[in-house]
Amino acid sequence: ENQFKISTWALRFNGAHPNLQHDKKWIAKFILVVILTTVFFIFLINSIVCHDIRDGKYTEAIKNGCLATVYLTLCFKNYVLLRNGNSMKKYIEIMDKDYAAVENYTEEEKQIIQLYSKKGRNVCFYWLVAACTTGAMFPLKALFFMICSLIRGEFKIVPMYDMAYPSPIETHKENLYMYLFLFLYCLIFDMYATSVYVGFDPLASIFLLHVCGQIEILSLRMKNVMVEVTDHNVICGKLKEINQRLQAIYIFHNSVQSNFRELFEFNMKTTVFLLPFSAFQILQSLKNLELNIEFTCFFGSYIILFLIPCYYSNLLMDKSNEWREAIYSCGWENQPNIQIRRTVLFMLARCGIPLSMRTIFHPVNLATFAEVCRQAYTIFNIMNAAWS
Repeated sequence: ENQFKISTWALRFNGAHPNLQHDKKWIAKFILVVILTTVFFIFLINSIVCHDIRDGKYTEAIKNGCLATVYLTLCFKNYVLLRNGNSMKKYIEIMDKDYAAVENYTEEEKQIIQLYSKKGRNVCFYWLVAACTTGAMFPLKALFFMICSLIRGEFKIVPMYDMAYPSPIETHKENLYMYLFLFLYCLIFDMYATSVYVGFDPLASIFLLHVCGQIEILSLRMKNVMVEVTDHNVICGKLKEINQRLQAIYIFHNSVQSNFRELFEFNMKTTVFLLPFSAFQILQSLKNLELNIEFTCFFGSYIILFLIPCYYSNLLMDKSNEWREAIYSCGWENQPNIQIRRTVLFMLARCGIPLSMRTIFHPVNLATFAEVCRQAYTIFNIMNAAWS
């Protein structure tokens, strides 16, 4: 709660924090949010199917499709949080326990904990900037153009999300009161979506970084386990403690991977489409000598969405390889005791496959991120050739 307050505050704001009590007040708030966001999604689908595609406005259809995908992403993330609420609570308790035990660590180990905790806070900050910038651009752009039109003496109402509503609303959307209602409604959706991205998306990276830090500490201890120690019983005791700690880390990692596997797969698939969709919006605006700043931020945010987990999953693989090297270079060849050698051999066999995150079908690493970018670029070229 103290180290990653940006994420935890956002989760409490949108009601998704695993430690919140699911009482009647929470249920009522959750149902209200579901209704509001679902109605917004229906408006988007109505605009895409009944107006944009029918009238050949493919740029508008793609724009509204991006926002509809955001709604589906919010639903999936809420589903993951609700389904795995107890697991999330357990992860927080494990991390709190590990942070509480830092007083018994050496100074070098404390610095490792502080380093990876800082990296986790940076992830929260990156997502705060990316999500808030993207979310704020939609209302700010509308307000900016309205102020400009007012200064020119030709005041014109500019909607926050320009889409075609069902006919009863579409007929009166130029009315001031209807416009204010729709603007406030879109703003609520915007704020809720921003809070979900800020609160939820850093979690997987925070857990990955915690595993990286714990493995680096074990690597440091492994390198020193046989230094200036000749008593075989003492060495065996230290190796046993390291193995017990390693077992806890493996359980933590496997549980995180199991609970986030479907989400990573979903994020990968949506990123493949949302990157070319937003890039197409930017290109079409540039052809009209305009700057589509909201979808420029949208494009950057979705790069961050998939890049950060891939980067830190790659880091986890590197730390796993360093752990294996630390085992091999611990000085086992100087130990005549057969029990010590067997323990080291067992540890080497166990860490033969580096730890990493996976989707349902793919590993989460920088190579996968590069493949996603390649596929997105292919789709962008097809769209540009077909509709430009």
